[in-house]
Amino acid sequence: MRSVAVFLGLIAAAPALAHEVPMSQTAQAPAHNPLDCYCRAQGKMFAPGEKVCLKTAEGPKLAQCQMEINVMSWSITDVPCPET
Repeated sequence: MRSVAVFLGLIAAAPALAHEVPMSQTAQAPAHNPLDCYCRAQGKMFAPGEKVCLKTAEGPKLAQCQMEINVMSWSITDVPCPET
């Protein structure tokens, strides 16, 4: 019962404890274009659609950068990497 009284006291005091920050004082992050997303591999950035050779458990495979749901990721293909 004591914890309920403390909880209700905190709720009642919340408006007095809260303070609003004027919009002019808030930091605004630079606008981010969601279309400017990239995959990363081997210390480099790759645009959607670009392909790169990645190491897998089955050996090096060709992978393509693509958007999955709302996250950039590599889609590993069954194509082995071309030998150079």
